[in-house]
Amino acid sequence: MKIMICGKGGCGKSTLTVLLAKALTNAGKRVLVVDADESNLCLHRLLGAKQPEIMMDAMGGRQGTREKLKQAKDQDHEDDFFKNIMSVDDLPPDCVQEANGIKLLVVGKIKEFGEGCACMIGGISKAVLSRLHEAKDEIILIDAEAGLEHFGRQVDRGCDMALCVIDPSYESIQMAGRARQIAEAAGVQTYFILNKVEDDVRQVMAESLDPKRVIGAIPRSDTLFIQSLRGQPLSVEMTEIEEACAFLLNYKKPLTLSMKL
Repeated sequence: MKIMICGKGGCGKSTLTVLLAKALTNAGKRVLVVDADESNLCLHRLLGAKQPEIMMDAMGGRQGTREKLKQAKDQDHEDDFFKNIMSVDDLPPDCVQEANGIKLLVVGKIKEFGEGCACMIGGISKAVLSRLHEAKDEIILIDAEAGLEHFGRQVDRGCDMALCVIDPSYESIQMAGRARQIAEAAGVQTYFILNKVEDDVRQVMAESLDPKRVIGAIPRSDTLFIQSLRGQPLSVEMTEIEEACAFLLNYKKPLTLSMKL
């Protein structure tokens, strides 16, 4: 199953991606984390992994990537980056790092002033995810860029679920509602996970959400905050994460998806 983890900037997407990856790995799944956020610089540190070679760099930077994306549209063309049907093991080895049983792929990062927008990074994400076929025991977690632009680029087309992380803010709740509207118009099921909440806040947030779509509510944690602040591997275990993990493990993909994007 491929799960797009999305939400507004600062909602805790990366933190929850790491915590879910660890819980799913402990449950016996093979997990690949895809860092598809061009602005996030520390996901590998939260996983306790070394920074792998960035995929866009390995493809020759923007110029090389442009050519490879063009070639990828040719169904008869295959190379080390874009096979027509790919498994996790087909990903370029230099672009994948592993820590504690979790694999990490970093798609691309904005590095220099004036180098251009992140559209090409979205293009790589879309090309990889649309071709990547996970095995029965594999789960792919995609840490998306903040906001809704990945929907506009159709990066989510190759995903089975959009998991929206919502922090205690009106903007975050509204964005989650829009994300569900866009994703489900494309046939991608959408669920919510609340983050940084206390009981009274959770009740107010839940008033604006379909309770059947909320798979977890993660409380504020000073330990998580300090680990993240220091760029340390996240090591907190939470019952609430285990409950969200159980939902994902028991989730049954719809038999057919009506793709409209």
